[in-house]
Amino acid sequence: MTKNILIFEPDASGHHSGYLYHLIINFLSANYPYNLTVLVAPDFFEQHPQIIEETTSPKVKWIAFSDSEFSAWKITKSQNVTKRAFFEWDLLRKYITETNASYAFSMYIDYLQIALLTQKALPCPVSGILFRPTLVNYPAHSLKERLNTFRKNLTLKLFVKSKKLDSLFNLDPFATDYIKQNWETNKVIFLPDPVQVYSSTKSVEEIKKELGIEENRKVFLIFGFLDSRKGISEVMEAVGKISKEKSQKGTLLIVGPWEESEKIKFDKKLKEIKGTSDFQIITKNTFIADHDIQPYFEVSDYILALYDKHIGMSAITVRAAAAQKPLLTYNFGLMGKIVTENELGLIVNNDLTEKLEMLLTQNINVGNKHKMKQYAELNRAENYAKVILDNL
Repeated sequence: MTKNILIFEPDASGHHSGYLYHLIINFLSANYPYNLTVLVAPDFFEQHPQIIEETTSPKVKWIAFSDSEFSAWKITKSQNVTKRAFFEWDLLRKYITETNASYAFSMYIDYLQIALLTQKALPCPVSGILFRPTLVNYPAHSLKERLNTFRKNLTLKLFVKSKKLDSLFNLDPFATDYIKQNWETNKVIFLPDPVQVYSSTKSVEEIKKELGIEENRKVFLIFGFLDSRKGISEVMEAVGKISKEKSQKGTLLIVGPWEESEKIKFDKKLKEIKGTSDFQIITKNTFIADHDIQPYFEVSDYILALYDKHIGMSAITVRAAAAQKPLLTYNFGLMGKIVTENELGLIVNNDLTEKLEMLLTQNINVGNKHKMKQYAELNRAENYAKVILDNL
């Protein structure tokens, strides 16, 4: 009887669909001796029908948990991490039994740590992707931060050491090395970020014309789900401080769906600076499918990833490297470390306005093109999928 593996992904938003798509499409292109059952929320079928269509196969079965379970999941998600963990653990247990799965894989296992440690073991082995460890590169300053970091790292250590966990795929190479060296375990496997770059049928000039980008302007891109963590308010504040003459050399391109409250703040700030700044500001307020993302990076000169105390990685880093465009980010956490070590761009401290002015007015080389290419090659979608699929 063919082994059946249950893939668990209750969240259809943001990067979640992309990680799932690349895993399954690469599974179908190879000859693995098992089948996949993919458990998602009902809204996944509504939001991503093209993924379902592209991965239709006798070896892949898509199922959704019920509408009532989805409603309950959304409630627990908005309450606290522990309630969410327990609910997802029970959901996983139910569908392992119903699908007769011999193995379970969680696409985002961070939330399940406390449930695995305190609840009854699942009927089969489980593994998953860890997105946000804070073992290294995350300095804690206040007492509250130190206590929170201690709690998180202790929980992770117990989680990794637990016999209930089969293996752990970790997107942070520094945390992976730390665990192997200090916790005496080989359960943890480094996982590249999955980025697939699709070639565009249009030239950079054509895309610029479609977007309305004026000639002789340096283009700064903010891309993704546009919420408060993206640092848009800080960028707008910095743009507003640039002189009228220098602002004529810049375009801010903001692409992605907005969080409503963030859009209100943006619109207010936009009105404030319009009278004093000639910085061109273009927004494209829509979700961009995976196949259509890279052209926005190609037409840009610099990529802004000014996330506030961001924990974990971001595909933006890889996409910027693939397009050979410098990334501007803070010297914090994994992203700051990756950008510094791989020479992928420019570190911003409390000098964003000065950095933007410098890039607008000077022709300087930022970043190492060779290292950008190497980093992009490492984080190809097929490498990500192979690491997981070879170890299930």
